[in-house]
Amino acid sequence: MNAPIPKTTVPAYERSESDLRFMADQQRRKTNTFWGKAGQFLRALLGRPNEFEDFVVGSERNDCAFVAKYSQVTTIKTSRIRDMSVQSVTLHTMHAPHPLINFAKEEPLSDEIVAQIRELPVLVFIHGLGGQMSQFEPLMGLLSQCLEIYSMDLPGFGDSRMEFKNGHDRLTKEEQAKISTSILAMAWLDFETDNIVLLIAAFIEQNVPLEKNFVLVGHSMGTHLLIKLANRLKRHRVEGLVLLSPPRLNNSLTNTENRPGLSLFKTLNLMRWIFNFPFLFNLFRTWDRLEGLYSRSVSRQLPADSSLHMKLRQFRWNLDIDTRVLLRYIRGFKHAKTTELLDALTKFNDNVIDSHTYEKILLIGGLEDQVTPISIVEEIHDFLINSTKRQVVNMMQVKNAGHSLLLAKPEFISGMILNHMELKLPKRLHLCPAWVLGLKAHISGDKWGLKNELKWKKTQAVSYNITRRGGTDIAPLLGLKTLREEDPEHSPQIIEKKFYGGSEAMVDGHLVKGSLIAIVDISADIPPYLAKSFEHIQYYKCATVSKVVPDGCAIRRFIQLIDDILSSTEEKKPLVAVHCHYGFNRTGFLICCYLVERLGWTVAEAVDGFKAAKAPGIKHQHFIDALFVRYE
Repeated sequence: MNAPIPKTTVPAYERSESDLRFMADQQRRKTNTFWGKAGQFLRALLGRPNEFEDFVVGSERNDCAFVAKYSQVTTIKTSRIRDMSVQSVTLHTMHAPHPLINFAKEEPLSDEIVAQIRELPVLVFIHGLGGQMSQFEPLMGLLSQCLEIYSMDLPGFGDSRMEFKNGHDRLTKEEQAKISTSILAMAWLDFETDNIVLLIAAFIEQNVPLEKNFVLVGHSMGTHLLIKLANRLKRHRVEGLVLLSPPRLNNSLTNTENRPGLSLFKTLNLMRWIFNFPFLFNLFRTWDRLEGLYSRSVSRQLPADSSLHMKLRQFRWNLDIDTRVLLRYIRGFKHAKTTELLDALTKFNDNVIDSHTYEKILLIGGLEDQVTPISIVEEIHDFLINSTKRQVVNMMQVKNAGHSLLLAKPEFISGMILNHMELKLPKRLHLCPAWVLGLKAHISGDKWGLKNELKWKKTQAVSYNITRRGGTDIAPLLGLKTLREEDPEHSPQIIEKKFYGGSEAMVDGHLVKGSLIAIVDISADIPPYLAKSFEHIQYYKCATVSKVVPDGCAIRRFIQLIDDILSSTEEKKPLVAVHCHYGFNRTGFLICCYLVERLGWTVAEAVDGFKAAKAPGIKHQHFIDALFVRYE
């Protein structure tokens, strides 16, 4: 007889991994035989609650801190879209301004610099079928250091939903009602691909200044929407296109439709006969996810060895999908054509001052993608090269990644995309954090300026070893205040010389054991030092929102990153240093999360250990309270 799932008011993202594993394993045991699964299915048919699903929906947020910080509710006028049945659509959207805009509040910008910023391109993110803009959060957090960002939850998905139930306290009741009323008013034809493309175009026209150009980033179905959008926008307004896990294009040059394959849309097209009976598809989806985190609904999106929290996140997003909405998109979906991609390419902004042909299209696919296989990415790449006879496209294949690329490899893929933008797109676009940092230095007159420099100088630079049990247990993490390029005491060069390669180093009279192999920067800003200054130590960015307790998404990304770093080294006593600005609150909080979840420390041991290593430890009480709520 199965033990009951523990009742708790503590959110899933505030629970330990062992608790989540217990609940997930119990759900799997309930469904590990045909008759057990059939029994759970019968309960669903009778309207009985699924305790595991209710727990996930009611406690695991579908969004993330970055999106929540910049999100807004936007009404888009659609009266000019001839085939749409409604005059307007209200959606959950997002706008993150360029980082220099906030900087200008403290340091006035010259007219020349304002003009430069005005001409910088903006990033537009569009998710895929059943997705939501929060799936781009790691990439948004990284690129927001140098670019302005716009995005939206497409009608019916994410928090642009037909019906709000629970777990949506970041939107007011009035905002929820406005959105759901708007989506419910939309007819089936409004969800046709061409109308959705026109809706995105209307959002851009009504919210983005006319002088702005775009770098478009899409995932899955979103890639096809953006290919069509690039053809709708005026010539020379698109600077680049990033296509993540794209479905197969219709080969309009040979007048052939999609060949049979694993494409999500091809598979679902075979089910069009159920459009008039959506409850049948809903029953299939219910059966498909009964095993919870171990169901096919998760495994077709993620590699088999994905962490429990990755599976939880994917399952949470899956539960957000409304079958009524899904069928509307499937029925009206039209694949982008190969000629549309070529036409879009000819309309890109090939400025006369550009010195050569740039790889303005980036294709990324996961080698374990079961929805849109990597062969599709290869086909699109080869098609563009053969058709243009130029290197206009760059292709990247990601190991151990499935369809949900940014969930499986968030920091790695975000870094790949940033590197592509820096190296493969024109320099005039300034798609580089270093350019923003340089401009800030020019404005302020201080190349490596720091906020509250005097306080920074008085702060302990590097923590001692974080220990418990009288020093017998030593953590592989150190707390750090941010480094400063060219600083005589705390620069990348000095830290590397002092802590890399040896087995110990002295810090303020204390012996620190281990060799530093990596720096993890969790600040939201561009660091006041050059990551390239390190010759041996690896630099990683894992941005978190300042002055806010890191949420479940941020915690899981951080822990996964530390796991990846430590598992990839042969160093016997590796150390990873973590910093925000001063290295107290966010730094201490995330280090404590790792100590509790991965090393089995109690919250008290973790908090006290960090405090002893870098006094006064975590300063803000609500950060400490959040640790106790999460784990105890």
